Amino acid sequence: MHILFTRFPLESRFGGAEVQTLALMKGLRERGHTVAFLGSCKVLLEETGKLRIDPSASSEGELRIGMPPVTKWRAISFVWGQFAMRKKLYSQCSILHSQLHFDVVFMLSLSEKLLLTPYLYKQGIKVVWIEHDRVGRWLTWNPWLPKLRKLSKLATTIVVSDLSKKIYEKLGFQNVVAIPNGIDIPRLTSGKSQIINRKSPIFRIGCLYRLSHDKGVDLLIDAVKDLPDVSLTIVGTGSEELALRRACLALPGCHIHAKEEHLADFYRSLDLFVLPSRAHDPFGLVVGEAMMLGIPVIVTDACGIAGYLQNGRDAVIVPAGSREELRKAIMGLKNNAEKRLQMGAMGKCTAEERFSMEKMVQKYEQVLSENSDQNH
Repeated sequence: MHILFTRFPLESRFGGAEVQTLALMKGLRERGHTVAFLGSCKVLLEETGKLRIDPSASSEGELRIGMPPVTKWRAISFVWGQFAMRKKLYSQCSILHSQLHFDVVFMLSLSEKLLLTPYLYKQGIKVVWIEHDRVGRWLTWNPWLPKLRKLSKLATTIVVSDLSKKIYEKLGFQNVVAIPNGIDIPRLTSGKSQIINRKSPIFRIGCLYRLSHDKGVDLLIDAVKDLPDVSLTIVGTGSEELALRRACLALPGCHIHAKEEHLADFYRSLDLFVLPSRAHDPFGLVVGEAMMLGIPVIVTDACGIAGYLQNGRDAVIVPAGSREELRKAIMGLKNNAEKRLQMGAMGKCTAEERFSMEKMVQKYEQVLSENSDQNH
């Protein structure tokens, strides 16, 4: 198949959604599909250029149409801005279609889902909406939600967990399919991490996340407060970074690092990896990465990945927002090395079975095949 990916985000950053999009592009191309990208996302434009994603279209891959309607002002301005945006989208897609003759378009942001879906559907081109983002007020309070509900009949919406599937179906979306994220093994490159001393006798806890309120990192810091012989290393940046750094000052073993280049070494240096999300977290890719390397993990029930795990077997799952339950789970694993070893081994098996990149790409292909059969 000839597949076009589109993304016109409010902001461009290298996060889990971008990692998964690039991995999916590579996986589909390796299985013989032609893949191209169109959008204004600087990260994806740069990375697809490195990967030589469809060189014939790369020169025309950048297109600026304006901001998506995901804030109050953007939703209002979209009323009159949509006409110029639609014209640009139609024009560029027509040019690319004449070059690539694409069969399907994977849409990653709100603007093109609203503006481009009916146009492509009328031409017999399959439309797939990919939803990586956390559902929040940007969607539940969005005045364009009723239109999205109607347009969802013309597309297949792919989310990354059963938890997200339930949320989108409750919002009125149709044709929703859950496909868990795949782990990009080459991303877990080995190197020389300088973050944690592996020879230290201290119980080493790690967290790799965006530092925002919904991620619950403050709960994790509070949960390990006063625990003896424990260190906590947090990797990430975000709106809560300053407040979290202040909180870490009171804990000698707590440190925050903006980034870690050598992910495999970082994960392997840990005794425990924790994802303390207090609000809807679509999947939790970093948990899958830690599990793939045999590291025991704790997640909250607000994380989509928790729906694929068995509490006490391949992970510990705690209620979101509960500092007490999180602390209890950490202490339980800290005091039971055998349990950690067993959980790490079972977690690795689960990750290899459920979260391989190959399985993710196969499931996407299955969805495309089913759609093709229905069209015929």
